[in-house]
Amino acid sequence: MSRLRRIGLTGGIGSGKSTAASMFRELGVPVLDLDRVGHAVTMPDSEGLKALVQAFGERICHTDGSLNRRALADYCFADAERTAQLNSIIHPLIWQQEELWLARQQADYALIEASVLLESGGASRMDQVVVLLADESLRLQRVLSRGRHDKTAFRAIVARQCDDAMRRRLASYIIDNNGDLAALRDQVGRVHTQLLLC
Repeated sequence: MSRLRRIGLTGGIGSGKSTAASMFRELGVPVLDLDRVGHAVTMPDSEGLKALVQAFGERICHTDGSLNRRALADYCFADAERTAQLNSIIHPLIWQQEELWLARQQADYALIEASVLLESGGASRMDQVVVLLADESLRLQRVLSRGRHDKTAFRAIVARQCDDAMRRRLASYIIDNNGDLAALRDQVGRVHTQLLLC
């Protein structure tokens, strides 16, 4: 049996990755959200959390011992060496779960949704990459409407993510998500059809 094709789905914060992923799911495509996997491998008592605490100390935990993601981000992303160390701990754990999940899927292709797919070098593990693009002002508006981040947090996340020029360069398919849901659904459908024909 041939290896299941893995298609990366990525884009900047507020670009609509999760919405597009749900539309691919509706078309019968299995979707793995690597951000969720990243949370799962750092749950309390997990090997991932133990390794992070060993590397960065108790400062990255809440008082109950669970991971304080904001403290981890603030501590690690302020320093390139610590960022690299964080990635060297977390990425292999995520990739291991990705492989286990892929082995259970039966489909024409599987979608791997990841916010930092390009920044982490993850595109090299993909057969093709679908990138969502949207104007930064619209992305900010979407993020603020969700209420999880303020403008300062949004800017900090954007600064850690690659720019649209790099996204365009590494994309196999580009979905422009500056329009409404109907326009997004139409583009997802077209990309899906093209992927089935590959």
